[in-house]
Amino acid sequence: YLVELLEEGLTDYILDGQTFDLEGVRSMRENPNHVMTSPFTSYNYHGKGNFASMVDVAVLGATEVDINFNANVVTHSDGYLLHGIGGWQNCLFSKCTILAVPSFRDRIPVIVDEVTTLCGPGELIDVIITERGIAINPKRKDLINAVKKSSLPILSIKDIQKEVYEICGGKPEKPKFDKSHVVAIVKWVDGTVLDSIYKVENQSS
Repeated sequence: YLVELLEEGLTDYILDGQTFDLEGVRSMRENPNHVMTSPFTSYNYHGKGNFASMVDVAVLGATEVDINFNANVVTHSDGYLLHGIGGWQNCLFSKCTILAVPSFRDRIPVIVDEVTTLCGPGELIDVIITERGIAINPKRKDLINAVKKSSLPILSIKDIQKEVYEICGGKPEKPKFDKSHVVAIVKWVDGTVLDSIYKVENQSS
């Protein structure tokens, strides 16, 4: 889709740090306006080539979000470590950050009271889109006003959570952790520690 936008003149350039499909590879080879870049440059918080803060809109995923718009991408609701964060945090510097997530996975609600692991602070996350409705961060009054008269299914995040809890049979049980055993830490882009990831206790013991 991005290549089509470029070739139809709907966007001037693609700055491409990750090309996963043959159309993207073809376009990068043939079109001088499809520019190869590197996440180590474009998302480097300490580098002069950093353009993450110049992005108008970023659409991202998450394993969990909570009612304060905090987000988790590095563990699941069971507390187990999934993978690294990559450039996800850097994208939160965009002018509008959208998390597109299912309302539940395997009958486990994605919208929770408090994320298992904090990876992105809620003040930087503007919109959460699910198949059951769209929640806009109350801090973004400009966005709320912009869609006030639209036909979009705008709901509060707590209303979406309530509906999903009814479907899934209530709140999921939180995992139990061995707080004496840290297996990883989550840092913000400037090196500030946001959270610790603890060893999950053996549920059978």
